[in-house]
Amino acid sequence: MLSRVADNLYWMSRYIERAEGMARMIQVHQSQALEYAQDDQQIEEFWKPVLLSICAEDVRPENEGYRKIGKSLIFSTSFSNSIYSCIAHARENARMVRDQLSEELWIELNNIYLFFQNGEAITEYDHGSDYLLDRIIRFSLVFQGLADATIPHSEGWRFLSLGKYLERADQTSRMLDTLNFKTKEPTRADLMSVLRCCTSLSAFRQQFRGNLSLQNVATFLLFSEDFPRSIRFCVRSIDHSLHSISGVPSGTFANEAERLTGSTLAMVNFTDWQQVMSKGLHETLDELQTTLIKIGQRVFETYVLLPSEIQSLGEKSSAQFIQAQQQQ
Repeated sequence: MLSRVADNLYWMSRYIERAEGMARMIQVHQSQALEYAQDDQQIEEFWKPVLLSICAEDVRPENEGYRKIGKSLIFSTSFSNSIYSCIAHARENARMVRDQLSEELWIELNNIYLFFQNGEAITEYDHGSDYLLDRIIRFSLVFQGLADATIPHSEGWRFLSLGKYLERADQTSRMLDTLNFKTKEPTRADLMSVLRCCTSLSAFRQQFRGNLSLQNVATFLLFSEDFPRSIRFCVRSIDHSLHSISGVPSGTFANEAERLTGSTLAMVNFTDWQQVMSKGLHETLDELQTTLIKIGQRVFETYVLLPSEIQSLGEKSSAQFIQAQQQQ
């Protein structure tokens, strides 16, 4: 497969997963923020840790202040991770590899893009933001189902899967990390919000029977073996995708991305809550996020860059090059 084809499929998948994660986060936190409806200062204090965890601290709310910060996170053209920006980037990636996608996949993605472009999205938001956010979440789920059902499960599909699970692992770690930016001990509402953002409340209740605590929530989202948004599940899926692409047996590695993923999977498999607490939850999550970024960089260097380009790029410039690619 051509490197640019792989790169576009990978980033298309990441952007769609990112848009869904952002939609869930906005929906959950807008609902929770209603508790502070009469206090602008409390609303600002409520949103700031959330924005910090998703690297959106520079996003500025419109005239209504932080009461309408969700609108900026959806429609901003200057914030590269706004829902609109993610959908626009995903659609551009898809356009570059149109021949690799099924007709159904292209139609689904193009329709949601045009929904934003022609102004229908802002109209729906003004009638009720939950309608629009539900639409975005349903779009992502339908897109993933169509990807599984309508395109061959060959190398291109594996890059779609790789992008999806790398992004999902990052999203889960960031949502869990919001608890570390609270000025007070996380409340029951805070824990419920994190579970809802990761669409894991029902699965959590099945395992822990409603025993809501920081330890149980973090243990579930970090270490669950069979929940598809846990860190362990995502890293295992990344490992499987990478080895399926390279053809190298699991447990060995052919490139740095596979080595980093294998060591991260081993760390997750052989770490428990007590070890997390001894290091610190934020420090553990920060280390995970850093490693996920490095895996993404090594994937780019292995499957997209030419050998001569790799030699001419240092660690810093490689990361900058990837960031530029994300925003094209």
